[in-house]
Amino acid sequence: MLELIRLLETSGQTVRSDFWRWFEKIPVAANWTVASDYSVGNKNKKSDAFSFVIMPKHDTDENIASWISAFAPKDLKKTRTPSNEFLDYFCSPVTFSYNFLVEKDSNYLKAAITIDAMSSIAKDLRDVVVDWRSAEPRNVQYYSDLDRKLQLLEGELSSKNPSTALLRRIFLVASFGALVFHLIHEGKSPLSIRWISDRDAMFDRHDGLAFDLAWLLFQIMRRRSGGVIDVLRPQLIFASPLMDGITKHDEFVRLPDYLAGTLADLRLPNVMFSHPKFPNIFNKLFVDALNNAIVEIVAPTGRITSRRLAFGNPPKGANTMRYHE
Repeated sequence: MLELIRLLETSGQTVRSDFWRWFEKIPVAANWTVASDYSVGNKNKKSDAFSFVIMPKHDTDENIASWISAFAPKDLKKTRTPSNEFLDYFCSPVTFSYNFLVEKDSNYLKAAITIDAMSSIAKDLRDVVVDWRSAEPRNVQYYSDLDRKLQLLEGELSSKNPSTALLRRIFLVASFGALVFHLIHEGKSPLSIRWISDRDAMFDRHDGLAFDLAWLLFQIMRRRSGGVIDVLRPQLIFASPLMDGITKHDEFVRLPDYLAGTLADLRLPNVMFSHPKFPNIFNKLFVDALNNAIVEIVAPTGRITSRRLAFGNPPKGANTMRYHE
């Protein structure tokens, strides 16, 4: 998965520049929230979409949730006409979205993310966990738990009928999450990053391994970048609806829900949609977008390629992408 992450970092260089420009006035050492949702597995859609909305702390959770509830009381599927006020929030100085489109026909990059590849990754990650457990005695319990989850993953991969499509989705969402963490970390040295994900089978498998994989891949990316590693920063906090038995997080998840649902419905190269509510969202948020980025990932021959998609004027510094008027 590190190869996929490197590829996405290359194709997303302008995303990094846009992120830094958009949040230039946000101080370092702030607290951040990432809300994610997914539109995957729908055979009537052109792509599988993974959307992440990134926000520095700018108000209380209660105030943000109340505002979203007022202007977007329902999720995208139950909404006929999105409110302009809600769409304006996606273009405000306190949000930035990173969206990943995976070619539907690739079946979650099946030709590249094979059982052998996933087994090899799991083994390599277990070796990393063993090394880190020895180097950080006070975190022995966490690393032991993580190793146990990776053992469960290895066990499923070696079984007669592993859920390979679900496991590929787990590796994908963990890679995307790690990339988003690293984007925030490099640009803003945050105190904490809270990742709120909508409920999905990806996060139920093997005791929430997807969250741990994202954390692990992010830590590997940090070490690969060099420099001094502060193991206490950023603090990563994982949440999903009712994970704590109380908090639903419906309003926060509604942000990426609108993005993922729209982008999964997008049909290229003609930019067509199946419902009249989608063009309004798309034109408002993704045409001449400064803070809503899309990266497309395909694997037509088993070799993964990716590129940033731009609609309208290309981002500053861009040199390769699919470009549509």
